[in-house]
Amino acid sequence: MTYFRYSALASVVLLSLGSTPALSCGPDFPLQLLSDRGTHLQNLPEPEFAVLVTQLASLPTSWPLPEKTFQSQYDYQANRLVSSTEQAEQQLLPAEQAKLIATMRQQTDAAAVLAAGKNLSDELRLYTAGAVMFSKDPKAAAALFQQVLALPTTAQQQRRSWALYSLARLQADTAPDQAIQLWQQLRAEVSKGLADPLQLAVASLGEEARLLLAQQQWPQAIGLYATQAHYGASGYASLLQLSRQLLAKPDAELQPLLQQPAVSRLLSIYLLTQLSGLQYSAPQQLTRLLQLLQQTPDIQLANALELAAVSYQQGQYDNAAVLLKQASDSPLKWWLSAKLALRSNDLAAAATAYAKASKAFPTTLPAPAKAPEFQYDEAFSRQISRKQLQTQCRVEAEAGVLALQRGEYLQALRLLYQAGSEFWQDTAYIAERVLTTAELQQFVDTEVPQGQPKAESQWSWFGDTEPNTLLRQLLARRLLREGQTDTAQRYFVEPQLQQLARQYQQLQQQSDANALQHQLERIGLYLQLDFGQLGRADALFQLATLTRQHGLELLGYELAPDYQVFYGQFEFYQTDTPPLWPIPAAEQQRLTQTAPEPDKRFHYRYVAADLAAQSAELWPQNSQAYAASLCAATTWLINRDPEVAQQYYRQYLQNGAYVPWGADFGIRCPEPDAVSAEKRLQTNFKASLPRQRDMALGGTAGLLLAAAGWWALRRRLKSN
Repeated sequence: MTYFRYSALASVVLLSLGSTPALSCGPDFPLQLLSDRGTHLQNLPEPEFAVLVTQLASLPTSWPLPEKTFQSQYDYQANRLVSSTEQAEQQLLPAEQAKLIATMRQQTDAAAVLAAGKNLSDELRLYTAGAVMFSKDPKAAAALFQQVLALPTTAQQQRRSWALYSLARLQADTAPDQAIQLWQQLRAEVSKGLADPLQLAVASLGEEARLLLAQQQWPQAIGLYATQAHYGASGYASLLQLSRQLLAKPDAELQPLLQQPAVSRLLSIYLLTQLSGLQYSAPQQLTRLLQLLQQTPDIQLANALELAAVSYQQGQYDNAAVLLKQASDSPLKWWLSAKLALRSNDLAAAATAYAKASKAFPTTLPAPAKAPEFQYDEAFSRQISRKQLQTQCRVEAEAGVLALQRGEYLQALRLLYQAGSEFWQDTAYIAERVLTTAELQQFVDTEVPQGQPKAESQWSWFGDTEPNTLLRQLLARRLLREGQTDTAQRYFVEPQLQQLARQYQQLQQQSDANALQHQLERIGLYLQLDFGQLGRADALFQLATLTRQHGLELLGYELAPDYQVFYGQFEFYQTDTPPLWPIPAAEQQRLTQTAPEPDKRFHYRYVAADLAAQSAELWPQNSQAYAASLCAATTWLINRDPEVAQQYYRQYLQNGAYVPWGADFGIRCPEPDAVSAEKRLQTNFKASLPRQRDMALGGTAGLLLAAAGWWALRRRLKSN
């Protein structure tokens, strides 16, 4: 079964995942590796530049976490950009002081600023005056910042980082060495605890790198930008632009620069991460850069891993294998080794390489909510940290797909479950269609923790739900479909689902109990009224209604045909393109055994309609309840499957009595009237009494005649 998908994932220490288009409209759907397992396993996703370049950092990324940071934001109501400086001045000071600072910012010269702030501390007065004069009179501004820095240490804790950074900026063009010294001093003091709410230490990395580039100090500049890339998008964007500038240089200028390891490493990363774009927009530059990086043995050796990955992506598998032997051990090396083994159809070697790739990842990854180095640009740092984690998940997921192909079904589920919610659909496929119910139940009981219910008002896309919750509720629905209602209840995590499952079980039990009563009452044949059938009819109709209203949550398949994974809102379509790896025969046999019944979109609607039709069979055919039950069955399928709905309508026309609402049959249906149905049953019984009497008399006469004939026959035989 092959489906189109959108994907949004990331890479190896290092790599982000590609995507393929989906036919259905909707949000971005996570990648489903099993949509074409052979192709997905053999393809190497294109790397994520923002992740890889952080390896080039030249400084430790361990500055203390600021208590509060600020970033420029656009005020749409006021239709203006509110700078981070303005936010800090207004939020970090008492209201009266903040208001006074805003007034000082409106002044035009230093004297007016100082006069307006006469009631403030010297630190705030002098810095604000320097800020106002920054672009108007740089010399005067520099003098004011120097006065701030000359104050006693205890009197300059609010604006010291601001003054150091601003003074360095003023000296950048005229005295770059002094500016660099000031920025380095700023970072040293921030690392020791100096307040830096404007994240100026991070900004100083880019400022210093810019000056170093002007001095042609490429390695030092690259190292600073890469350090900055740990904290926010600015460093990543600078390195991306720097790579393009290097690539634009003629060979005569670029070749000497490539001898510097930082430069060749940066361009190797750029080549690997921008490969598809270069193939499309600048194929000549791609070929040129690849040749330059491989023409010197030392450069090739230092960047063997990236060059091996590029060779693999270009289909040069032999060259990739040669280069890979020169690379140091890393998750990417073993991941690439696994893919090369897959291309050689050596599944055992591929499985071994996947295991090594998974073990090669660090045991812990930076936690975005706690690690100081990931706090300055929270959105960007969370994205990078998530990509690093997704890389490891992708490797484990691919190992799970390989285990599935080899027939190791429980191991496949285990690896994909560990890969997290990004690969939930692959996990669901194995849990729902490949494993037996007993195998899945044992796995859940032994390896899946209890899930946590969400608040009633908390709506979330499936990717925000923990895999343990998803897997438990998948099992619960599977058990309920198979009639194990009592067992199913304990696997539902959400309280409202547990309640619905109990209601489902109670209605089933009522239906079964009334069925027994129905059989007992039928023993009397024509001599007793059969009221047990009415109780069963009512229970069956309530069960049908519950199934129609909550069937997706209680009985729905996680994937086809119901797509509970998307709350039934989207579905995927099979393609005619044959997969690279056909489904093995043993797996196909399991799929046959677990095929949905019926295998139709929203299968539970058919189940509900069938229950309503069973209910109708138990109501008197000339009752309103008979018509109402078949009307409901028709309504539930009329838009989904008109042909099946028409069968229920024809059944009513053939057997049912006239009802005043018949013109709306299949559109609007009343509830079955059990009271009138009971009266109708009594009326029908009374009307049938003469016929029953006649039948009884006829039966007696027939017995007498038969007896007389038998007696006459015996006498004749004796006389002979």
